[in-house]
Amino acid sequence: MITSTARDYIRPECVEEYYKLIFELIDRTREEKGNISYTLYADQEHPGEHVLIEEWEDQASLDAHFKTPHFTGIVPEIQKLQSAPSVVNVYDKVK
Repeated sequence: MITSTARDYIRPECVEEYYKLIFELIDRTREEKGNISYTLYADQEHPGEHVLIEEWEDQASLDAHFKTPHFTGIVPEIQKLQSAPSVVNVYDKVK
């Protein structure tokens, strides 16, 4: 199993637009083969900061996700709303 985190830094005035985009991405991603979970969290202390915590069956499933039309179409629109670039980390389950 692969876990990935994607931290987004959204300008506060753009959060509602971000939610429209990210919720569409979440709904479509949850239907993908190999997706176990895809959940968005908002930082309690830093408005506009969000993290997606994703679980995938394997690296191939995550790689396929990056090539889907919904990912390649929505992510560039999200990037226009950011105050800083996203930070993405990928983890292997240890135990």
